[in-house]
Amino acid sequence: MVKPGGRTTTEAKQPRRVPLRTCVACRSTSGKRALVRVIRLPDGAGVALDPSGKRAGRGAYVCPTDACVALALKQKKLERSLKTPIPDTVADALRALASAGAAATETEPVKSD
Repeated sequence: MVKPGGRTTTEAKQPRRVPLRTCVACRSTSGKRALVRVIRLPDGAGVALDPSGKRAGRGAYVCPTDACVALALKQKKLERSLKTPIPDTVADALRALASAGAAATETEPVKSD
């Protein structure tokens, strides 16, 4: 059976497109959900972490690894992307999130008897 527009009902649906974002520190491209979003709030109200990825404001993405977070903060790459200074509270929260993510991805060695 042919639907309007020339599509048949037996056609397989296309897989959903995954939005890609670039880490400001290492410049690697990854899925939007795999990175941490840091936003500058509208009207200069400050800087915040955005775990949902949906808050309004200018955003920058960082890999949730200690190395990328340290590089982004040390070389002020986040500040440059957001065009505003990063407060210490947000920097500490970002470091904690990265270290928690790194601890969660580490696997314990398997003991062989």
